Amino acid sequence: MRLTALLLGLFATLASAQQPATDSPLPPPPLTSSPTSPDEPEWATPGNFRPATEPAPSAASPAEPTDGAPTASPAEPPPSPSARPDAPSRSPAASAPRRPASALEPTREPAVSEPSRALVPAKRPLRYSRLSADSGGPTLVLTEAVGGMVLGAMLGDSYDDPNGRSDNAYMGAMLGALSLGTASTLYQYFVPVKRNESLLAASAATLGFTAGVSAANGWDLDSRQRALLALTTSQVGVASVLLLTAGGNDVSDGDAGLVGTTAFYAFITTGLVEFIGSRQSGDSFRFTPLLIAPAAGMLLGGLLAIPLEIEPSSLRDVTLFPVGMGLAALLVGSRLDVSDVTVAKTVLGTVAGTFAITVLLSALAPDGPTQREPRTVNALQPVPVPVVMPAGRGNDAVAAGPGVFMRF
Repeated sequence: MRLTALLLGLFATLASAQQPATDSPLPPPPLTSSPTSPDEPEWATPGNFRPATEPAPSAASPAEPTDGAPTASPAEPPPSPSARPDAPSRSPAASAPRRPASALEPTREPAVSEPSRALVPAKRPLRYSRLSADSGGPTLVLTEAVGGMVLGAMLGDSYDDPNGRSDNAYMGAMLGALSLGTASTLYQYFVPVKRNESLLAASAATLGFTAGVSAANGWDLDSRQRALLALTTSQVGVASVLLLTAGGNDVSDGDAGLVGTTAFYAFITTGLVEFIGSRQSGDSFRFTPLLIAPAAGMLLGGLLAIPLEIEPSSLRDVTLFPVGMGLAALLVGSRLDVSDVTVAKTVLGTVAGTFAITVLLSALAPDGPTQREPRTVNALQPVPVPVVMPAGRGNDAVAAGPGVFMRF
């Protein structure tokens, strides 16, 4: 037994001699203690401890020692017993544990590079169809193709020889439709043509054609000069409309209605004036001013549309009421035993007076709603109206009286 105790003591002495000497680790500091008592050692309080009454220092600034007291550095963990004695010792900076990221430090997100412009597909403008940039393109192409066919036939017919070749009209019609149709197709493919713009261009082409033919007949021009003048006036009308309305938004309904209204009233007024003048002078009726007047009225309406902006409802009232009253005056005058000149003057005065009254009422009408109570949709509403109808045994007289119009 004594020999065994001696051997165990020898082995313990050898093991303690081979193990390197290290400082004893400091015990963990208390979490709630404060070095308020002089008897308490410095190692019992961590270096970053602050009382509850003092504000915590910012995370970015390092803790500074207070009162010149040295702060205790964190204790190094003891080496593992199984570590070899001849292993090189680590530096404190390398062996120190990594501090967790402070909650006050903002986290940096990885920068996302913007996609290159070369990879972003360019946005193409929306088109009406594969062959048209906007909705008015087909109308323009149809107008120019038909106009080119008619004008080309007129121009080709002027080259026919009564005793020789007589197919120039067909050749001219095909070439005219192909040339004007191709030009209009290319234009509306690259330049957007709106709906109202195309309608105005078609109206300008038609009125320019009639004005050119009428002027050529009035000036006693030959067939070739008539065709060339009609071609020039029609294409000038189309080009002027497309040039003035190119780009931007479509022509408003009010402006388009104003142009149409002025052209219509120019035709009606000129016809009545020419009829009155021919009957009073005994000459034949002249169609040249009558066919040129709509083109002049359209030009006047286009000029008025620049400073004016009229609602479509006002144009409807200005057109329907005067025309309705003029037709009523014509019907009554045709049933009475009066001269045609008197009837024409009466119709002209009725249309002009109703037009002036309608324009005045439209200008003085308030912008807000004028009806106090809404109408009942399904109610029966009698409306008193004047009634004018033919009377007599042979319907050679006129009877007038009150009537009732039932509105459901």
